[in-house]
Amino acid sequence: MAKNPFIHADSLPNREPAPIFSKHKALLFNAIKCLLRNPVRSIVVILCLTALLCPFVAAIAICEGIKSQFASVLEEGCDVYVARDNYGSNAPIELEMMEKLRGIQGVTKVVPRVTGRTYVKGKFMAVLGIPSQRAPSSVQIIKGRPSKAKGEVILGWRAAEYLNLSLGSQFTIKRSLYQDFRIVGLFHSPFNIWNADLLVMNFEDASDLFGIRGEATDLLVYTRPGYEQIVDIIIQISEEESGRPPLRVQTKDLIDRYSKRGFNIKAGVFAGFYCLVLALGIPALGVISGFGQSERRREIGVMKALGWQTPEVLEMIALENLVLGLISAPCIVLAATGWIKIFNGALISKFFIANLGIMISFPIPSRIFPIPFVLGVMMAMILTMVGSIYSTWRTAIVPPSEAMKT
Repeated sequence: MAKNPFIHADSLPNREPAPIFSKHKALLFNAIKCLLRNPVRSIVVILCLTALLCPFVAAIAICEGIKSQFASVLEEGCDVYVARDNYGSNAPIELEMMEKLRGIQGVTKVVPRVTGRTYVKGKFMAVLGIPSQRAPSSVQIIKGRPSKAKGEVILGWRAAEYLNLSLGSQFTIKRSLYQDFRIVGLFHSPFNIWNADLLVMNFEDASDLFGIRGEATDLLVYTRPGYEQIVDIIIQISEEESGRPPLRVQTKDLIDRYSKRGFNIKAGVFAGFYCLVLALGIPALGVISGFGQSERRREIGVMKALGWQTPEVLEMIALENLVLGLISAPCIVLAATGWIKIFNGALISKFFIANLGIMISFPIPSRIFPIPFVLGVMMAMILTMVGSIYSTWRTAIVPPSEAMKT
């Protein structure tokens, strides 16, 4: 029998056992040589892993990006949000409560706010009604000025492009046709969704628009550091009232915790559905990784005939899969990044941000490192291991003469 180049000299049984490190090193070199001798099979496996895991990594990256931007928005917000409770959800709160909240020791200011969603020239947009001097600091005017008088609004610059509006443009909103609005400013925000989805107007205009004059959707309470007991005081005020729904008090930490849980649940649901796809892909990877199966069986048979033990054969195949997984990881990340940057996360983003079309009008936020990258590497390893280890074990436990049969 001709000498098989697949066999490393250190593996021959008539040689003295090599140290543990040298043995594993030799197995790793054998694995790399095997991959180089079968470039077609290696490339096909890498391409299949990239195709299978690219949507998964892109989805997790989008979820992490949205979560990060939401956390930044929340960080610059107030300390406590107060509204009326309506069976576990927010209900409008009367403006008279502002004086009671201002009277609590440790409260620095109370700002009323109206939030809602409506259609503007056929586009579903978020509306923020807030006193003009209290606009979020992340809303930076790039053209025009802040809104001051009744009927004046500022709009995200991407939304203005989409709606074909500019400074001085006037429009009406279908739910309140008697109100005329005029754009006096265009803003840019580091939060991508706001640029394409947010309309900011005076508090009174928003109250009229949503039919809650004299009320706010919630009150923003700012406090000095170290006044955590303010929440208990607000709850006590609520208990002393009669004939009104209780107050719903939410701290910044509480909203942050529940929002992260919500994003993680969405990511988990997506991952659960995607696991069904991966389950179908595992048999295919098993076939592809054994491309030229008869040749692989002969190689394993020769190795067994020359004294290789089954654990050594399995370790070498596992090292092959390890190398393939590590090589696939950058390809998967590049493909996922291209999906996000070039196609703007088409088809996937809608799962994490409601009320979006297939094509999104703003750059979708994303964060590839570290979690999506690590998950991509782990999933690549799992798929390759599951796809080939079992078939290798079945071949390695049979007699060498049977394994070498074509």
